[in-house]
Amino acid sequence: MEGDPAAAAATVSSSSGSGSEPSVAPSTTTLPSLDAPKPKQRRVTQACDYCHQRSIRCRPCGDGLSCANCKDFDQPCTYHRKPRRRGVQPRGPTGRRPPESATHAERTPPDASKTPSSPLECSRSAPAPPHSLPFRRPDAGRVRDGDHVWAASSIASQATIVDLVDLYFEIVYPIFPFFHQPSFTRRISRADHLDSRPLFATTMAVCALVSSRIRDGSVSNPRWNLACLCDPSPDVFYAEAERQLVDITEDACLDVLRAHAVLAIAAIQNCRIRDMNRHLGTYHTLVAMDALHDESNWPAGIGVVEKEERRRLFWSIYTLDIYASVVWGGIIRSREQQSNVAYPIEVDDEFIDDAVAVDDDHSPHSASSTLNRGARTVRSDCWLSGWNFITDLYRVLEHALTRFRYNSNRSRRQSFLHEIFDDKFTSVTEASVRDSVLRMYIDLPARFKETPKLTYNVKQDRFGFQAANITGSLQLVRMVLFAAGGASIDERCQIVREVVDAFVSVPVSYLLAISTPLLYHLGGIGAFLGSVFEEPLSECDYGQVRSIMLSLAQLLEHLEAMHHSASASEKLRSQVKRIDDYMRTQRHAVPVRPPPSAPPEGRLPVLATQTTPPEAGNMPAASYQPLGLPMTDSWSFQVPAEMLDELNWNFDFGSLWNG
Repeated sequence: MEGDPAAAAATVSSSSGSGSEPSVAPSTTTLPSLDAPKPKQRRVTQACDYCHQRSIRCRPCGDGLSCANCKDFDQPCTYHRKPRRRGVQPRGPTGRRPPESATHAERTPPDASKTPSSPLECSRSAPAPPHSLPFRRPDAGRVRDGDHVWAASSIASQATIVDLVDLYFEIVYPIFPFFHQPSFTRRISRADHLDSRPLFATTMAVCALVSSRIRDGSVSNPRWNLACLCDPSPDVFYAEAERQLVDITEDACLDVLRAHAVLAIAAIQNCRIRDMNRHLGTYHTLVAMDALHDESNWPAGIGVVEKEERRRLFWSIYTLDIYASVVWGGIIRSREQQSNVAYPIEVDDEFIDDAVAVDDDHSPHSASSTLNRGARTVRSDCWLSGWNFITDLYRVLEHALTRFRYNSNRSRRQSFLHEIFDDKFTSVTEASVRDSVLRMYIDLPARFKETPKLTYNVKQDRFGFQAANITGSLQLVRMVLFAAGGASIDERCQIVREVVDAFVSVPVSYLLAISTPLLYHLGGIGAFLGSVFEEPLSECDYGQVRSIMLSLAQLLEHLEAMHHSASASEKLRSQVKRIDDYMRTQRHAVPVRPPPSAPPEGRLPVLATQTTPPEAGNMPAASYQPLGLPMTDSWSFQVPAEMLDELNWNFDFGSLWNG
């Protein structure tokens, strides 16, 4: 029987052996003696609104004013819910049950009793079950959007989402610091993402990216129980983030911009390059619609935290845009000269607060600002200083791509433009730019040039992530400049050897954390090296190329350990073997001639043959395998076009990840 709610929630004392009716316990109780029988409590007949919403037992409290759960969580202990009648509801004349009351319809989502048959079906269901969100308010997750009521979908438990967000700040944030860590983690821990559709979309995107990294073996910290974070799959988070963005496509708020940015990185992780271009295109469209490439057009009244988040987002996507242009040959959609966005201030997140003014020394408008200084001085006490240096490298790379990359097509397009615009920078050469970049690198503090092993101390490891990223970015700039300058085979082999050696020197744990973007980076290196096969090769030239290809295969083998697969390294070694076999057949078909005493007219002499393995400091010894034939400088061979078509520099593991 359901009586008065207040009386039902009160503590009921046990009855005596005479069978008298139980009475309500007084507000003040005394401890019974050890000899006295324990009082018998009767089950509370009706749970309060808060306990009913969480589907937990409503435990009585001694004060008679609220239940124990409401007292522990500082919640109002109310009984506004209209209780439902138990048993089977009577059917009407039509054979259908009468509709439920409006109160019950509001708190019970449609098809709530239906169990989803798949995670994707679950992602389209009603709001999350209360038991997964311990601190969730009864009305959380239902926000009115115009004439519609938006409800956050039930995708994963609150604990899973919090753990994935924490992992983001451990393995992704050092490269893409889209968020202010204290404020964002606080919003997620309070389940605020259930009250905001843009924030919910961003959170789902973050979960999609991090769970993809977990799937691909990027997490090496032993403190994480990764088995508990594998359900749901990354595709469920990814699909839900995209679904939430459908109806807010034209909203250029910060969370929508970040959602598209994070999904673009997740698309790279999942080898979906078309999706990457789609999300980057949407991001650039939203930026262009409101001219957000200029800080003066940002929303008025935003605090220091959001301003810094917008700066980090802008320059992160700028570097990603330049990276995509190099790796996939796309156009550059971001121009640093057309932007008016300052660098992020070089202060750790815990010292950035809307209520606290930032020191003038770190203000983006001060004389020491990263954009106002003539020669940037990289500080060694903040990892963001190294992050800003990486942005410097990509700004150099942008101008190198514009000025040097398209030499073959530029003369035809600029035949009349050169007559109109006098190029005042004709003295700038690829070599001078390389020298300037190397001087920038030499002037860096030592902690940004040395990559120690991961310590799983988040603050310390962020410096290591910057050092690893600086290594890769520097070599990318050098490689592009060498390619633009029409480097010889020896020069191309030398730069690729240095690039591979640089990556070998970085602890594998950092490379695994960077994950798929690094594999595409290595693919670009391989394509640069593979261009030498388009020219006739002497045995000496091929010996150099072959040795570097095997070293690259060994580096890939270390990265494949996370996937328990050796497809990429074995494929590269198999390609080397096919070229070896072809070279041997051509070598035996042509008689060996003694080298001429002088090179023919118009041809430079070939460098001396290397007959010993490379030094251990420059190349892993295990990667060197002799050809088995004596090398001569008087004979060359050309790799056929059909064999070049089979030479694949795509080092992704998409068949394994998406299988």
